[in-house]
Amino acid sequence: MRLHLIFHGRFPSDKAASLFAAKSAEAFADRGMPVTLIVPRLLGREAGDPYLYYGVKKNFTISCLSVLDMGTSEVFRRLRFSVSFLTFSVTVFLHLLFKARKDDLVYSNEWLPLLFASFRFRRTVYEMHDFPESNLAFFGWFMRRMRRVVIHNRWKMLQSGKRFSVRDDALCYEPNAVDIGKFRIAATGQSARSTLNLPAGKKIVVYTGHLYRWKGVDVLAAAAEKLSDEYLVAFVGGTAEETGAFREKYGCRANILIAGFRPHDEIPLWQKAADVLVLPNTAKENISAYYTSPMKLFEYAASGRPIVASDIPSIRELLSENTAFLVAPDNPKALALGIRRACEDKDRNERAKRAFAWVKNHTWGKRAGRILEFALK
Repeated sequence: MRLHLIFHGRFPSDKAASLFAAKSAEAFADRGMPVTLIVPRLLGREAGDPYLYYGVKKNFTISCLSVLDMGTSEVFRRLRFSVSFLTFSVTVFLHLLFKARKDDLVYSNEWLPLLFASFRFRRTVYEMHDFPESNLAFFGWFMRRMRRVVIHNRWKMLQSGKRFSVRDDALCYEPNAVDIGKFRIAATGQSARSTLNLPAGKKIVVYTGHLYRWKGVDVLAAAAEKLSDEYLVAFVGGTAEETGAFREKYGCRANILIAGFRPHDEIPLWQKAADVLVLPNTAKENISAYYTSPMKLFEYAASGRPIVASDIPSIRELLSENTAFLVAPDNPKALALGIRRACEDKDRNERAKRAFAWVKNHTWGKRAGRILEFALK
């Protein structure tokens, strides 16, 4: 039996979703399952060896399929996506017809290629990342066609059973994961600061990831205004376009550092250099409040540094006051207060230790093992 893992997106790329696909493929293969990662050949993907780009073992194969790609221009963005998604779904089905056996495991967070595959292959597993906000009857029919459904958070678990009438024994709760070894590095905080040319005497607050509004980066920038000059708030990540726009808005502030995109292998250094790590997701958008299982949360916990996070359902189910400093979302004043507490509270290191103890159960390997046990029942 082989596992065919389907991902529609630029591969490799700086997006978290493509890293998720690479780490999942590696972890499933580590569990003894022959794995093929199926991706589209899209314009704008990063050059070079994907295994080196993501720092993963070459224990799985990559099949890069041709699709109708209309380029990377933002003009007709939805049309471009729809065309590439449809043609990719068709080519995946044709690929599986010739390369897969009926009893192979077909696994993806992409609904359309899985729907096509379900008419030929009986072991189809859908991993729900987003949540549909329209065409619910159709999506319920699709979900019930799947042999198994893996879901990132408890809100989506509840809604899937209630809205889509999916059997409880077909649903598996499995949040995101982390490679602990990559984030539990030997460098000290001071040596990490020296390597990154960060000031030794400041209280350094770090956010890593894209600069999307729903991730709360504007709230963190506003919170920086309420912190004294002894604090430096560093934003690490974002595309060139995101970083340029963010720098125009906030780059003139003395206690804000906008580092831009950094290689994923460098992120552990930024987190080690931090006095506190911040996850300021908004409560105003469903993708943040209910749908997500933030990869950076697991990376933060693995780094062993104190965490300040928005108190919203998607985060509250993973963290508590025992493991992090939870603050009211979309509130710069509350966030600034939470950051000061995380830097000064005598319990800060104990909370970080408890977060690390929790995340040890959420490695890519343990996650893959639990999913395979569930999928092959």
